Amino acid sequence: MKRIAYFLLLSFFLIFLQVSVLPRLLPDYFKPDLLLILALYLGLTATWLRGGLFCWYLGCLEDTFAGNDFGLFGIAFLIIFLAVRAGASRFNTESSALLLVLTFFATFFKGAVLISLLVLFSEAGRQWPVILSCLLPEAVLNTFCALLLLRFSLLLRRRFARGAGIPGLSHLDRRYES
Repeated sequence: MKRIAYFLLLSFFLIFLQVSVLPRLLPDYFKPDLLLILALYLGLTATWLRGGLFCWYLGCLEDTFAGNDFGLFGIAFLIIFLAVRAGASRFNTESSALLLVLTFFATFFKGAVLISLLVLFSEAGRQWPVILSCLLPEAVLNTFCALLLLRFSLLLRRRFARGAGIPGLSHLDRRYES
């Protein structure tokens, strides 16, 4: 129950940063997707049911602020979670480098899923050029934000001790511990 409450608070904090703080600090064409990073983390660590439901919730939370067709990001985040969860058994899920690489490539995968869903289910199917033009800057910015979140997670774990129940990668690479 503690873990669920932690993720709920973290998702509210990340969506606040994503829609209120970062747009004031960054140019219009730089839009990080912080909830995608959380969805990827859940794909690496959570169970199928709990993680799937929470990723669908994250997508619906992003839908609330996106102004697009409701459910679009919910389905996209659920598909991304299922893809990551299916491949998680083949990789070392405790590797922080895996989260960074996944963040970069999952941004492109999210763009492909969004374009596919918009073409299939929306009458405004001409949004795909806008999505394509923003993918590379968003992928780089998402990877940078994932790196910052890894460092912040390590700082919290050091500050509040390892046994405090703060979810995170238990064995971060040494290069992030300096």
